[in-house]
Order: sequence, then structure tokens, then C-alpha cells
Amino acid sequence: MSESNDKLIVTKIQDGTVIDRIPPGKALKILEILGIDSNYPYTVALAMRVASRKMKLKDVVKIRGRALTPQDTQKLSFIAPTATVNIIVDYKVQEKQNLKIPDHVEDFVDCINPNCVSNSHEPIVSSFDVVSKDPLILRCVYCDRLLEQKYLNREL
Repeated sequence: MSESNDKLIVTKIQDGTVIDRIPPGKALKILEILGIDSNYPYTVALAMRVASRKMKLKDVVKIRGRALTPQDTQKLSFIAPTATVNIIVDYKVQEKQNLKIPDHVEDFVDCINPNCVSNSHEPIVSSFDVVSKDPLILRCVYCDRLLEQKYLNREL
């Protein structure tokens, strides 16, 4: 990466994922959610608080050698609902996906109610309906407990 004349230049990746239009300051959380740390074997480019025409400021993450799963993109939508995910194959954008918060989520957020059946030893996965997207509020389908954004930030 080099910066010249107020323009940020980041080299292209051959195969992998580019996550663009991330709200400023969220790129590190994105890497954490994806489990990418200093042991990741391929190149990762991270740009934070980059000037953007659409957002004023944004973060960008380029990850070589990694395709995101549907569950990855679902998790990312809660942290960066304005982000776009670009799948890169042979240096070209193969697919572009605008993230959006889904109406229902399963298996990656735990209910905060300790008496909820999803927290017992039953063979079920946690399941939530999205009640509100702004502010983000989820409702457990098993016990109807509401889960607000501040609790999600601890989980994700």
C-alpha cells in the first residue's frame, strides 16, 4: 500500500474476497469475526478511515485465498450492513453482494435468557427473528426474549 496525492493504492488480489464500504472503525472486528489473525497464511490488506464519495469515510478489507460462507456474510451484516462483498477470481470481480441484515438468524447468537431451551442440552440451535434493524433488536423464537445490539457486540 502506498499513499500518493491523497489517493490510496492497494494491489489487486488474484483470488479471494474484498469487503468494501465497511463503516469506519469496523475493519478489525470484521477480521475477528472471520477468524483472521497473524497466523493467516495469505495476504490481508486493511485500510481504515479511507475517504469515500458515498460514505465520507469507510474501511476496506482484502483477503487473498478466502471465500466467505453464507454464515460469514450473515455475521458481517450485523456489524457492517452497508458493506459490499466482492468475490475475486483471476483478478476480476466474479460476484458482488450487498450485505443486508436478514429477517431471521440461526446458530451464531446465543439467547441471553439462561432458562431458554436453546441454552439447555437439547439438540437445537439458537433461532432469532429480527424485530428491528435500526436499532437492531432480535427476538428469540423459543422464549421471546429480546436481544439488543449491545448484547450482540459481545457475541460477534
